[in-house]
Amino acid sequence: MTYSIVAADHEKRLWGVAVASKAMCVGAHVPWGDAGVGVLATQAWHDLRYGSEGLELLREGRSAASALQHLTHGDPDAPNRQLGLIDAAGRAVSYTGSLCLPWAGGMSGEHYCVQGNLLAGAQVVEAMAETWETLDDLPFVPRLARALVAGDEAGGDRRGRQSAAIRVWRMDPTSRRDAVDTVADIRVDDAELPVHQLARMLPKLWLEYGLPDEAAALPLTGETRTRVATTLGVAADADVQAALEGRANELNLESRLLDGRIDPTVLDVLESGEDAVLERAADRIPAGFWPA
Repeated sequence: MTYSIVAADHEKRLWGVAVASKAMCVGAHVPWGDAGVGVLATQAWHDLRYGSEGLELLREGRSAASALQHLTHGDPDAPNRQLGLIDAAGRAVSYTGSLCLPWAGGMSGEHYCVQGNLLAGAQVVEAMAETWETLDDLPFVPRLARALVAGDEAGGDRRGRQSAAIRVWRMDPTSRRDAVDTVADIRVDDAELPVHQLARMLPKLWLEYGLPDEAAALPLTGETRTRVATTLGVAADADVQAALEGRANELNLESRLLDGRIDPTVLDVLESGEDAVLERAADRIPAGFWPA
């Protein structure tokens, strides 16, 4: 009773799942992934073991097709299930059991697959696939969101709307202490328009989790230092860097901090306020939205 896209971006080294359903908390059980392993969506009469066991099969080095065959073989309820997988090599497969409630089906392309059941029609997955392929210049997370919106606007789940989610993992595990392998975990668990609400969250997520624009960063000296000190309400000869760090932490902008310089977006938030910055950012989420 769900539609989803499972996709990978090998240039940005990210993979993830975007999903929506007329059921609560779809993000709690459909998307599964792991850095260095693969990503999948288990849905319809979903089996959570397909998630954990599917990742384990991919971890063993199986292809997406081999993992799919292993999961469904001998499962008496496989005809009621639906699954989309991408393995470490980027191979994508989509499976729809013969007893899934109509309309049910899926399709796959280069490094992505889309699938759904209890849909308004085949146009839902077709719209998602077309949007994904067309918007290849977008950052990964907004691209997933746009594909999900396209599915919703094509009819989505024929029973209605309730929840949506996007989960994204790095392809390559990181050992950095200041980074995690889950890049994004965004959920709307119970809402009237969950897919559109999810998409509207993206500018704020970009603002709070984006990286600084080091090329455009301003030295924290001279006129810029005075501007920042005035905005923070401290004397120009005070420790402006320490005051800036304290305020950035309060505003959830710590990921944009630089030593001895200030990111233009941080300065904009200090001087204009978060609401104004978000309004300007809504239609121009930058290429550095999510770090690879």
